Amino acid sequence: MITKALPAFALSIAMIAITNSAAQAQSHRKVALQASVPYEFVVGNRTLPAGNYVFEMATGSPKSTDQAGVLVVHNYERKLYVAVATGVENDSNTHVLPRLVFLRNGDRVYLSKVWRQGEIAGLSVHTPATQEDLQESEVLMLSATTSGGM
Repeated sequence: MITKALPAFALSIAMIAITNSAAQAQSHRKVALQASVPYEFVVGNRTLPAGNYVFEMATGSPKSTDQAGVLVVHNYERKLYVAVATGVENDSNTHVLPRLVFLRNGDRVYLSKVWRQGEIAGLSVHTPATQEDLQESEVLMLSATTSGGM
């Protein structure tokens, strides 16, 4: 009788563990910043118009030990959506406010970094500019508000 009950008990424990992991992963997806971007900008291979955007850290708030993440950018008014793979960049100081960093190179503006309030690790978005171009780029900082997340 005990041998028959053991597989059912093990299956129950496994289901609880899977459900708990899924719930934790679900809560991490809610990490997002909201900002009104006053200029046209590039994310990945898409150029997005100025407007109100949600910048969602789809893989959760990055840890200093992470190497990659996923950023999802939404403009709900215009029904625009972009998802990009990102790197993770560590800063020596904790960010006091949530912040978006853009690089202006000529007439193009590229989303470069997304920093969450209270974190030293942020998402770093690949920009197509060369190292030489980056040195000549103007850095634009934009404040954001945090919505959701852990």
